[in-house]
Amino acid sequence: MSRGAASMRLAILTSHVIQYQAPFFQRLAREPDVDLTVVYCSLAGATLMHDREMSTTMQWNLELLSGYRYVTLRNLRKDLSGGFFRLTNPGVIPHLIRKRYDAAIFMFGWGSLTALLAAFTCWLTRTPFFFFGDSSFPPPATTTRARIRDRFLRFLFSRATGFMTSGALNADYYRHYGADPRTFFLLPWAVDNDRFEAESRFVSGERDALRAQYGIAPDQIAFLYSAKLLPRKDPMTLLRGFEQMRERERAVIVFMGEGVLREELETYTREHGLERGVRFIGFVNQREIPKHYAMCDVFVLPSLYEPRGAVLNEAMACGLPVVVTDRCGSIGDIVRPNDNAFVYPAGDAGALASDLDRLAADDEMRARMAQRSREIIGGWSYERGVEGVKAMLQWLRTR
Repeated sequence: MSRGAASMRLAILTSHVIQYQAPFFQRLAREPDVDLTVVYCSLAGATLMHDREMSTTMQWNLELLSGYRYVTLRNLRKDLSGGFFRLTNPGVIPHLIRKRYDAAIFMFGWGSLTALLAAFTCWLTRTPFFFFGDSSFPPPATTTRARIRDRFLRFLFSRATGFMTSGALNADYYRHYGADPRTFFLLPWAVDNDRFEAESRFVSGERDALRAQYGIAPDQIAFLYSAKLLPRKDPMTLLRGFEQMRERERAVIVFMGEGVLREELETYTREHGLERGVRFIGFVNQREIPKHYAMCDVFVLPSLYEPRGAVLNEAMACGLPVVVTDRCGSIGDIVRPNDNAFVYPAGDAGALASDLDRLAADDEMRARMAQRSREIIGGWSYERGVEGVKAMLQWLRTR
């Protein structure tokens, strides 16, 4: 597409090829007044990669590298799960100096060496740059290390041009560290709502057939967990909550995902006689995920800490009520207590069991909450993110 004289040269720097981000890049690249370049620190996700947390070698089965311009920087680290040094891309410095973009969005946040190198280079070249992340719930600055982190973030955020906020609690996070709300622009943490809605539809008999593959009866209420089986996601509390349900005989828990806790969860299931109501179906790739959401009745995310939880967007686009902990960063925008969602204290199996019982026992309430999920997520979209980016660029033009 040809660009007008008024188009602005925007760089979006991101860690690797992420299934949620690429459709947004494709959508933003169609705007005639935005000259977009995506700068990848790694092509993991578009190529085979090993996920240590899931103990799985995988590649997303979607087309994620077409429809927009991108460049790839050489990452000196092979393992993207390596903490601060997981992104070590010294080439970001000459790239930003050479290209002199009108603005840059750091979609990899600030917690890596490459992010700091990029921020330093933007300061040097006077390139406006904006942080984008999913952080929520600032930790208390009660230790020496926490106080150092607090001061560092206040310093770093004071040097940024602005912030692309991914949600209400994320904006509160930036405010906590002294960021100026006048520099905030909404870029919702979104997924491809249209794809999930369309691909979650069933033809006659298809839903019951898919459920039958996993031994789920048509009249059972299926509660879905879709995440890595890791301690911070706390699938064990979901299992214990299921064990405490009064309505357990008409319910089933579906664990979709892999991770280090799978063996422990399976052992607990056997030892506590829960096999009749628990299914472990493993990793499911992107093209198959929508129907696996839609074969279930309720989505549960029991994380001890969840900055955003894009799986919630997916579940809602597929028409599911959601149950989440009070440590979920989506509360207040797409997660609305007693509307489309129930929220319980993280780690409280008894409170979770009570919410599961309420949903299992009331078909009308589930249907009402499911409809609200679809309505709410419809306004939390890539299009709204494009509007946010364009508002930010217009703000830069008029500064």
